[in-house]
Amino acid sequence: MELRSFITVDEAIRKGRTYCPKIVHKKFPLIEGVGRYSMQEVISPSDFPKTDRSAMDGYAISSKDSISSSRSNPSVFSIVGELYPSSKSSISVKKGQAVKVMTGATIPGGTDSVVMFEETQAEGKILKVFSPVRKFQNISRRGEDMKKGLRILKKGQLITPPHVAALSECGKKSVSICSLSIGILSTGDELISRQVINSTQPLLKAYFDRKGFYAKEYGSVEDDEEKIERRLTEINEDVIIVTGGTGPGDRDFLPYIIEENGKFVFRGLRIRPGRTTSFGWFNGKPIFMISGLPVAALIASENVILRMIESWFNLIPERKEYVEGVLQRSVVNTLGFRSFVRVKVIEEHGSRKVVPTRTTGSGVIYSVIDADGILTIDENSEGLEEGQTVRVEMLRW
Repeated sequence: MELRSFITVDEAIRKGRTYCPKIVHKKFPLIEGVGRYSMQEVISPSDFPKTDRSAMDGYAISSKDSISSSRSNPSVFSIVGELYPSSKSSISVKKGQAVKVMTGATIPGGTDSVVMFEETQAEGKILKVFSPVRKFQNISRRGEDMKKGLRILKKGQLITPPHVAALSECGKKSVSICSLSIGILSTGDELISRQVINSTQPLLKAYFDRKGFYAKEYGSVEDDEEKIERRLTEINEDVIIVTGGTGPGDRDFLPYIIEENGKFVFRGLRIRPGRTTSFGWFNGKPIFMISGLPVAALIASENVILRMIESWFNLIPERKEYVEGVLQRSVVNTLGFRSFVRVKVIEEHGSRKVVPTRTTGSGVIYSVIDADGILTIDENSEGLEEGQTVRVEMLRW
C-alpha cells in the first residue's frame, strides 16, 4: 500500500489532537509523582512559614536596642527565656530583654531581629551584644517561602523534587498525575530470527518513561497480518506504538490492519528521518506507526508522539535549551521536508562552531549519542550554507 500525501508535523498535530484517549488520571503518593505530569492545580492554603521564625541560632532582640553595639561598648540585655522550633509557649519581651532562639523558632513578641551567638557573650542571665543588627536581620518572615493563594503546581506541569518539598509543607500526601500508558510492539521477520537486534523498542520504553509516562514492551512479531492483528488486540495500554512495517512494501501489513479495524488520521510526514511516521485509530485506541530504525523512531517520538500527547492533555513542555553558532559545513535539504540534522557544538577561541555529524543514517544510534544537538531545517528551505549563523536545540534525552 502506497504512502499517501505527506503532511507537515504541525498539520499532523492539528489533525491528531482531537483523538485523545479516554483515561482516568490517578492519584499517587507524592514522592511517586516526581517526573510525572500533574493533572491538578495546587494552591498554597496559608502562608509559609506561618509566623516570623529565626533563620539561625542566636538571641532575639529589638534592633533598636543594639544600635551602638561594639566590642569596646557592648549593649547589655537580660535573658528572659529560650525558644525552640517545637516550643508552643509564646514570650513577649520588653526593652533591654533578649530570648535565646534556635533556628526555626517563632520570633517572640517585642523583638524584630536575631543576633548570632558569635556576636554575643552570655554570663548567666546577662547577654552582651558586640555588633548592631538591623530590623528583620536573620529572620525568615511570615509568608517568605509561600504566600497564601500562591499557585505552587500548575495543571499539566512536570513534578520536580522541589515541588515535593512545597506540597509536603502544604500537607499534601498524594497528587493526581497523567497516568497515560503506552504499549510498544515491534514487527519484522528479521527481529524474530535475531538477524537484527531490536534496540528500538527498549529505546522507546526508556524515552517515554523518562518523559513522564508508563511504557510497556510487547516484544516482536513476524511479518504476518493475522499475527500482528492478534498481538495488537492484546495490548492493554491507552496508546499503541508499532515500529516497523509502516512502509509501502509487500510485507508491510500494518496499513491494511488499520484500515480494516479503524482508520488513518495521517500516513506519512514531511520529515527526515521518520517520513513513514503515521497515526490512526485501532479498535478505539490511538496508534502511532513509526520506523523500526532507532534514530528515526527517536525523532518521531520527540517531534510527533510527545507533541501529540502534550496537546491531548495540555501538558507544559519541558523547557528546551537553544544555542547559536556558525555552521562549519553546508547542509542540503529536500524542499518540502523538515530535516533534523545531528550536530556537534564546539566552543573555540570565544566562538561557537556547529559541525554536522550526520544528515542521513536512521539506524545509526551512536550519531545521536555523539551529537550535542539537533539542527532543524525548515520545509521551506533547500539547505543551509557554510558560515551561516544557525540555532541548535541542545539534546536532553
